Amino acid sequence: MTAPVLRTKLFPPSVPAQLLTRDSLLERLWQHRERSLLVLSAPAGFGKSTILTQFRQRLREDGAKVVWLSCEEADSEPQRLLQYLAAAIAQEAPEQMQGLQAMLNTDVSLPAEALIDAFVAELRRLPGQWYLFLDDFHRVRHPGLAAGSRHFMAALPAHIHLVTSTRRQPRFVVNEPALASRFFWLNGDDLRLTADETRHFLCQLRGLNLTDEQISRLHRRTEGWLTALHLLALALQRHPNPANFIDALSGTERNIADYLAEDVLAQLDQPMQHFLEQTSALDEFCAELCDSLLGREDSQERIAFLQHAQLFIIPLDEQGKWFRYHHLFSEFLRARLQRQGGTADQCIRASRWFDSQQMGDKAVMYALRARDYPLAASLLEREGAALVAGSRVYGVLALLEGLPPEVIREYPVFQIFYAWQKAFEGGHAEAEGLIDEVSGRLMQGLARGSRPAAELLVAAQMLKGLVLLYQDKLHACVEVSRNWLGKVPSGEHVFRSSMFSVQAGAHALLGEYSEAAVCIEHARASLEHVDSEYLHSWTSLIEALVLKEQGQLEPARRQCEGARARIHQVFGRHSRVGGPLALAHGDILYEQDRHAAILAELPSATTWRDLATPMELISRGQLVMIRARFYAGESSQALQELDEWLQVIGQPGYERLQVLALAIKVQFLLWLRKPSEAGHSAVLLERLCERIEKKQLGDAECALLLTRSRVALSEKNPDLVMADLERMTSHLEHQPYQVDRYLRALLLLSVATWQKGNADKALRGLETVLAKAWEQGYRRLFVDDAMLLLPCWQDLLQQGAEVLSHWPLVPEMLREQCLRLSIDPAFLQEDQWVSHREREILRLVAAGMSNRDIATTVHLSEATIKWHLHNLFGKLGVRSRTQAVLKGKELGLVSEA
Repeated sequence: MTAPVLRTKLFPPSVPAQLLTRDSLLERLWQHRERSLLVLSAPAGFGKSTILTQFRQRLREDGAKVVWLSCEEADSEPQRLLQYLAAAIAQEAPEQMQGLQAMLNTDVSLPAEALIDAFVAELRRLPGQWYLFLDDFHRVRHPGLAAGSRHFMAALPAHIHLVTSTRRQPRFVVNEPALASRFFWLNGDDLRLTADETRHFLCQLRGLNLTDEQISRLHRRTEGWLTALHLLALALQRHPNPANFIDALSGTERNIADYLAEDVLAQLDQPMQHFLEQTSALDEFCAELCDSLLGREDSQERIAFLQHAQLFIIPLDEQGKWFRYHHLFSEFLRARLQRQGGTADQCIRASRWFDSQQMGDKAVMYALRARDYPLAASLLEREGAALVAGSRVYGVLALLEGLPPEVIREYPVFQIFYAWQKAFEGGHAEAEGLIDEVSGRLMQGLARGSRPAAELLVAAQMLKGLVLLYQDKLHACVEVSRNWLGKVPSGEHVFRSSMFSVQAGAHALLGEYSEAAVCIEHARASLEHVDSEYLHSWTSLIEALVLKEQGQLEPARRQCEGARARIHQVFGRHSRVGGPLALAHGDILYEQDRHAAILAELPSATTWRDLATPMELISRGQLVMIRARFYAGESSQALQELDEWLQVIGQPGYERLQVLALAIKVQFLLWLRKPSEAGHSAVLLERLCERIEKKQLGDAECALLLTRSRVALSEKNPDLVMADLERMTSHLEHQPYQVDRYLRALLLLSVATWQKGNADKALRGLETVLAKAWEQGYRRLFVDDAMLLLPCWQDLLQQGAEVLSHWPLVPEMLREQCLRLSIDPAFLQEDQWVSHREREILRLVAAGMSNRDIATTVHLSEATIKWHLHNLFGKLGVRSRTQAVLKGKELGLVSEA
């Protein structure tokens, strides 16, 4: 007789009272319950058995017949496995399994296929829908398992469904395309906890009081591994300082390490354990790298085994060449390797392999990890230019920060890149000091004829130019770039193109667009010899800025989009390389009122940025987001965000950027009918302009004049700014790189001319703006000043101006913008405007002055004051002085103070 059946294996394991319900996974299983085979395949500790238990319960509640078998290695013989399945079914249908059980319980040895055929014959006789659950099916091992499984699946009746959990990929199914329609598979990626499930498990089920950031860190570190979270929750409940525990968390945590050692590593043979430990020194690996590291040629087979066994190995590419280990599993393995002598040898071998594959950044990083500083320095000297060109320097920068100061100073190349890291973190003064200090030492080497010293010196000065560009020290940046371009060897195309691009960026931000265009031509000439999409993207960015200032929004947009498409193809959609282009693209799209397409990308582009991203571009991106929010109707939040950004750029050196942001704030306050606050901000703006060097005033001076004009025109006092606007438009009209500013000034001049009563001249000005701007996609140019422009447009249209009828969309866009900000467009009609004189009289009324006192103060007759008040009452819709003051406060015409 065969061994007796253990009845305890025919029942699912008990589940905890506080159970994490995986509703989304259960729903997916439920939707595919008609399939012949449902498989949950994942490493140990991903909750497979618990999910099956919940699915079993739901099937039972629906009236299906469900049987369970917890598999063990002793069940590997086909007769023994079928004996248990028959016993499980007999619990629900004892009479129909009697004959089969009698046959299986004998010592007669029958072929596996005969046993399966007999079992299937009995299954066909079962009425209704049946589900056979085989938990931990990976424990069943038999030479004929794959063939027997395929035979069983081919003969399985339609009303019988097999549900299994396994740690290994089900090869007998994956390799059978004919079974695809009958098979449903949830793998390790499907079974990982989501961020919300992690939060629910830790806070609701385990009662831990953790911050969102701590929960997010635990989720990232465990990568959704349920058992790791369970073990960590137990440790956190006992730990006196959970924050410190989370900060120090690694795969060496005792509970996790014990689990991995006993339930994972102990199940493997010694050669496989050795392979895992040795390769754990690698952040990512492929078979060729592992062969080089271990001096063997069977790594491909071992990686294939790990994939099949799903031993915490994660693919990194679609081709299945590169992999990594689960973070905690890798740290656990590295700790074991460290106890055996450390990782230095493995890191040096990895460095030399990556160097042979022309992957310089990886070669440098592994040499630094091995603390082989001479090797790392020589590699960085040789590969530094290529790393910069390929934007592959950031991993190296992070490692340099951890080096001892004496090591950094010993190797000039380390000091240069360390200065880059300091600048990237915001330590610009420290970075400049490091660059100047190392440049002095390199100059001494240059005097001795050292070629490495010459190359490093050029790299140091290129970095200095970048640091100056980022800080908005544009003239200093131009000077450094110009001085050192003559010293760059003709064959150093990466450095030449980089310096020309940095210089072009500084010129463009200074408004010196013709000089920027010349620099871009030189940069392009050098880039013909360099395979660097990163440097090409930077030149494309400057070209887009130049095109925008020429009033060519459409070509500028296409330039940005073409460059971004190439960046996405080379570096991926979420690379920091595309950040500067995203900022410039967003600025262009805002002008075209198409910015919704990029708003979601701008927050990351303004924070996760490249060191080569000038602060002005970052500011433009921030202001695009803030303006979009304001004009969408979220005025309070946008104004708060603008004030916060003004604090960020409030440090000395950024006065020009502060002016540009303050100009937008004044515009916001005018829209919100807060003239007193707008006037105060305008005064601050003027004071800032006084602190800016004349040679760098440019955009700031233009922003100041446009701001003064908006304030004066909102008070219907065009005389204050007419002359300035006329001078500005006359000066800019024939400037090829000032079209953007010219259009804005001419638009406000047209409004001022209309307010002065010269409709014909105003109409000609509007027609010129529309003809130059509309076809290029300018929309916000008009819409953001809708409050000033709409009354002018409506009045000119009423006077029979056929010219404006060619742009029928404009007035509707202007009205829609007013309504978004809760302003009735009808209030903006000319005869309802409150003039500058009427505002002045209303403020004196609010101060409690009589008509006679007001007349004396403003040097008018008392009768004239009465006439102004009569007109004012009509415009405000009130009947008394008191009502006028209250209405004036409501509209922002009178200060609350």
